[in-house]
Amino acid sequence: MTALPRWMHIRLSVRFILITLILLIFIQTIGFWIVQTAVERYVRDDIQHSIAVSERVWNKLIIQNHQQLVEGAELLASDFGFRSAVASKDENTISSALANSAQRIGASVAILVDQQWHLKATSKDDMMKSSKLVSLIDELAATRQEKGEEAYITALYSGAPTQFVVVPVKAPRLVGYVIMGFAIERDMVAEASDLSGIDVVLMSNNGASSVKVMASSDRLEEHFLQDIPGRFFLEDLAFDMRVAQETFVSVIHGQEVIGGFLSLAFMKSLEEAGTQFDELFHQYLVITLIGLVIFAVAVTWLSRRVTRPLERLTDATGALQEGNYDVEVSGVGRMDEVGALARSFDGMRSSIKDQRETIFKLAYNDALTGLPNRLSFRQKVADLIESGEVSSLSVITINLDRFKQVNDVLGYEMGDEILKATATRLLGEACSAQDKLARVSGDEFSVLVLPSEDTPMKIAQSLLARLNEPMEIDHNLIDLSASIGIASWPIDAQQCDALINASQVAMYAAKRRSEDIISYKSEFVTSTPESLSLLSELRQAVTNNELRVYLQPKVSTVDHRVIAAEALVRWQHPEKGLVPPFKFVPFAEQTGFIRELTKWMIRSLASQWQGLQLGHEVFRVSVNLSTRDLLSPTFPDFVQQTLHDFQVPTTGVCLEITESAIMDDPTFAEQTLAKLSNMGFRLSIDDFGTGYSSLGYLKRLPVNELKVDQSFVFGMIEDNNDRTIVQSTIDLAHNLGLEVVAEGVETEAMYLALRELGCEEAQGYFIGKPMPVEEFIVWRDQWHKEHGLA
Repeated sequence: MTALPRWMHIRLSVRFILITLILLIFIQTIGFWIVQTAVERYVRDDIQHSIAVSERVWNKLIIQNHQQLVEGAELLASDFGFRSAVASKDENTISSALANSAQRIGASVAILVDQQWHLKATSKDDMMKSSKLVSLIDELAATRQEKGEEAYITALYSGAPTQFVVVPVKAPRLVGYVIMGFAIERDMVAEASDLSGIDVVLMSNNGASSVKVMASSDRLEEHFLQDIPGRFFLEDLAFDMRVAQETFVSVIHGQEVIGGFLSLAFMKSLEEAGTQFDELFHQYLVITLIGLVIFAVAVTWLSRRVTRPLERLTDATGALQEGNYDVEVSGVGRMDEVGALARSFDGMRSSIKDQRETIFKLAYNDALTGLPNRLSFRQKVADLIESGEVSSLSVITINLDRFKQVNDVLGYEMGDEILKATATRLLGEACSAQDKLARVSGDEFSVLVLPSEDTPMKIAQSLLARLNEPMEIDHNLIDLSASIGIASWPIDAQQCDALINASQVAMYAAKRRSEDIISYKSEFVTSTPESLSLLSELRQAVTNNELRVYLQPKVSTVDHRVIAAEALVRWQHPEKGLVPPFKFVPFAEQTGFIRELTKWMIRSLASQWQGLQLGHEVFRVSVNLSTRDLLSPTFPDFVQQTLHDFQVPTTGVCLEITESAIMDDPTFAEQTLAKLSNMGFRLSIDDFGTGYSSLGYLKRLPVNELKVDQSFVFGMIEDNNDRTIVQSTIDLAHNLGLEVVAEGVETEAMYLALRELGCEEAQGYFIGKPMPVEEFIVWRDQWHKEHGLA
């Protein structure tokens, strides 16, 4: 299972509060950013608008100065005295008039030139010999001629940007031109800045001297003096300029003028422009913080209102987990979703409680009769044994006889009615307490008997007498009987399960013996824990070739020659060693695995049969067949095919059958024996005299020999009755044309007596024990040598 993130271990209420607050802060942050972006955009737009206004203000000032210069120059040019002085060429008068006029209108310089633009007089005497002034006049003349008489002319004069106007002087014909210049000073830059609220910077460069800067503030003047790129005088630029720690939105216009370059910058600080919104931001932040606090309190209250009922539901869940289904669920009266959840949970609790009671009842009670079931009865017995309240107790197990027949004939509904009637009878007879009686399986009941009551045998007899009375159900008179087993603690068993099992074993023993009541005895148990895994081990033994063929010799009593042998199976277990036949052959017969053992034996014998032959006489090998072999329709074909594969004649194999094997299904067994006889097999009746109706079937069976049971051979020397039985059996066989083989020959006296009675073959430990095939061949040669038969 994937580990949860660490934050998922935080309580739901805390997570709800944190997530909600984080979401609110995130939304407020986005809102703050949007407002700030909008304000910044607004500030920039406002600055751009202010810069545009400042540009118009500047242009207006330039135009005003230009008009003022034009008016002053025209006034001077039209003055009669000035025109007379120009006509008389009185240089002093002209210079005086120029100086007075320039002073009157605030012009920085006034110049008179003739019609060929030759310098005639200036407002300042020291300017007459200046070569720069001559060059300036020539450039002014060229610019006026190029741009027209109304053109605005700007030039760098004495390092300062100056506006110039040119007005003709006529008396009455053109006699010259008055040139007036108005220097752009710092106070004009400051005035433009004050009028528009924008910082203005005017920079000039004549290409020879250093840059001159006139700014509306000292910090901007210092900045431009320290770092002024040359392009500021050549291009129109719009960008953000960093000055110290402030950002200025800047627009710069550059132009080339007479004598150099000019740049005019309009600038506004973003920080200064945004100060009007600082208080708004502070208020917004304060409101946001107050809102967060209020929201946190509200969310905490709401979270507690939602999660508190959930916590109570969690506590109720813990109580349910511990098995307390009566716990009170709070919040069911609320009309919101939490109330709906609480009501649903309370309904689930009630449903689980009802289901638990139903399941408990089904788990510990029989649905048909209402009696306790096997689990409940076992728990009752176990509690009594473990509590030490009693020193002994008994269990009676009752099983109805012929109940399956009733179900088959009358149907299962009638069977159910019989079971309910049986439970009623048992409850009314020595079982007044219901917890002492239980229905443990289909038609099986168990009764608990305590030491304070009658003896188990008397109670069992009383129950049996009650059950033997006919039952009338749906106008049908039903006559049933019962088989009863009794087991007691601590005599028959030490533990609860063993006690109940012992009573069932006794009940099955009573059913097998057709007795009514039987008390448990240890000899009833025929199986052992080891036998539970025996079948799988036997299968493995066949697969892994752990089985061995042993041969016990059969000798002719006439000439002592070994003429046949009985094949017996042995198991060479890899861990347990050689396992005796009585430990696995009966189990194989019970489970049906004996058929596989028989097939293995026949295949193994067929593969070794050729090695057992001597001379021209066929050496026979006998194989024991079980009931299941005779009842298998494919067995004769299997034997015939196996012998054919190994080229073994059917006369070389003798098949031995017990009388009891024939009696299980006489008709089918007779058919199988007839088929085997027709195939040429020699047939023998094993253990003759111990079965049922021997003589009645003997006359119809196609057998070739009889084997006298060893129980009669053992006692024939000491007991004349046994000798008479052996003699009679031999005579009977001979009269029927059969040969006789005696088994269990333990002494020479038995051997000689059988020879005297006319028994053809003898088999037993006196002659030889069962031995492996290789040892048998060696033993046979030695036997023949000892009796002069080599």
